[in-house]
Amino acid sequence: MKRALTLALACLACALAAAGPAMGSVGPKVVRMAFRTAEAGFDPQRIFDRYSVGVCENLFEPLLTYDYLARPVRLVPLTAEAVPEPEEGGTRYTFRIRPGILFADDPAFKGQKRELVARDIEYSIKRFRDPRNASPYEWLFEHKVLGLDEFAAAAKKAGRPDYDAKVAGLEVRDRYTISIKLTEPDFNFLYILAMPNVVPVAREVIEAYGEDTMAHPVGTGPFVLKEWVRRSKIVLERNPNHRGYELDPRWADPADEFDRAAVEALRGKRLPLVDRVEIYPIEEEQPRFLAFVNREHDLLDETPSDFIEQVLPNGRLAPALARQGVSVFREEAPEITYDVFNVEDAVVGGYGPEKVALRRALVLAHDRGQEIFIVRKGQAMAAQSPLPPGIVGYDPAFRTTQQDHDPARAKALLDLYGYVDRNGDGWREQPDGRPLAIEYKYNAGSQSNRQLAELWVKSAAAIGVRMEAAAVQFIDLLNDKRVGKFQMAGSAWTADYPDAQNFLQLLYGPNTGQSNEARFRLDAFDRLYRQSVAVPDGPARNALYHEMNRLILAYAPWRLGVHRVFNHLQYPWVKGYKKHPILYTNFKYLDVDVAARKAAAR
Repeated sequence: MKRALTLALACLACALAAAGPAMGSVGPKVVRMAFRTAEAGFDPQRIFDRYSVGVCENLFEPLLTYDYLARPVRLVPLTAEAVPEPEEGGTRYTFRIRPGILFADDPAFKGQKRELVARDIEYSIKRFRDPRNASPYEWLFEHKVLGLDEFAAAAKKAGRPDYDAKVAGLEVRDRYTISIKLTEPDFNFLYILAMPNVVPVAREVIEAYGEDTMAHPVGTGPFVLKEWVRRSKIVLERNPNHRGYELDPRWADPADEFDRAAVEALRGKRLPLVDRVEIYPIEEEQPRFLAFVNREHDLLDETPSDFIEQVLPNGRLAPALARQGVSVFREEAPEITYDVFNVEDAVVGGYGPEKVALRRALVLAHDRGQEIFIVRKGQAMAAQSPLPPGIVGYDPAFRTTQQDHDPARAKALLDLYGYVDRNGDGWREQPDGRPLAIEYKYNAGSQSNRQLAELWVKSAAAIGVRMEAAAVQFIDLLNDKRVGKFQMAGSAWTADYPDAQNFLQLLYGPNTGQSNEARFRLDAFDRLYRQSVAVPDGPARNALYHEMNRLILAYAPWRLGVHRVFNHLQYPWVKGYKKHPILYTNFKYLDVDVAARKAAAR
């Protein structure tokens, strides 16, 4: 495979001419790219996976968002007129919505233009607590907004919510003004309201489509869903009702080549500039990469690790790609990979010393050197805590023994707690004599994930533990982890907002069945987490984070993985590209030089 790819790159100049699409004249501006995995749907209150959320980011608009160019990231108003200041000690936030913002046209509006109003914000926040939706992001508002827990309890008791019922913490003051009252201070609440699925939806639309809301997203965003072939093709087109944006160049870094290029391409223009976005979910890494090489796609997010040596030999862009004007954006993403144990499982779960010993032994057995340098081709660094660099609360001095590869210590730990081979078959049994067998689930569509699963099987076998790898489709894997239908599984989390809270909530007990895939419930951890939410950024909160990290490492509900480095590729006719550390996509900031694309195809 590598030989074939090397040959393809060596012959790229002629291959591109043959493979390029024929374009008779300058036409619509279209961006084509692939997603690494399939999407689930586009109801923003019901989705969980990053790819569905990434599409919704273009169809809907939150109250706040992030400036495209500013680093460190900076909150700016979107549908709100301004970023509000915390009131009443961080327990109240009041928003004024910009008048004249329209939803995309839809039959649910019966031929009328529909304006975004404060009631839409109220309704949409309530939807996160509607038990019928089983929102994976319910934790964002659970125990947070005054009176919203009572709304959810009444809905559960009645079997359906009363959306007309008053919630004390959602005060609609007039057509465009809503004030949100929290149960306790939360200095990260504005970040929550900038998440791309914490967005207003129209009640008429939700009621019109019932259980089919995943296929009928109607928002105020710059694009509309034009076509959706599930797990095969997603087409977005420019929303004719959209008011348009302008790039703010104030926060551009003049020393950054991507900032300079974005300002040059976008300054003074009304965004979005592209007419159409075509997205193709391609889980297999080779065809996804070759679709870019053959110029079927304009962008390649996250060059697969198997092809890093061909794309970046000796750390420099391959000459065949460089000659075509391809550029690479190297991103140290604010994310973490981890292997999650189901703490409710009868074999790997539990809080007793023998159960903790099993998990810690498996962690010590894992060969992270092979993971980083062989599987990931050096495009990663070992995680020392659940918090990635660049996130508020990250401590660069924090170190953990979890990243030690020490099979001898792992064997000694298992021996000490009674995990020994009693029948002489070469495999250890549990302390009570029952068989010890563990299943590791992973995303079937990824070659690198298959390699990581095989590494786990090999590492476990080296300490006498029988492990089998089970390939599962990505969406099914997400669902299995949510409901606890697994023993071990690979996972990853990318920052929804740039604060440690967003990562530590992954192990907060009440989030079990939502973001807490480990189903980890530890009173001491939960107490520290609740304390941290009400404390502003500073040494006091960092001390709480330090203690939470210590508990995670002690009980080992996770095997800490890596912080990945992503290499994103773009052809030169794509203008304005810069990968944002928090935003999922950048379609609304892109332009396409159709003439340049046509010329390259000759």
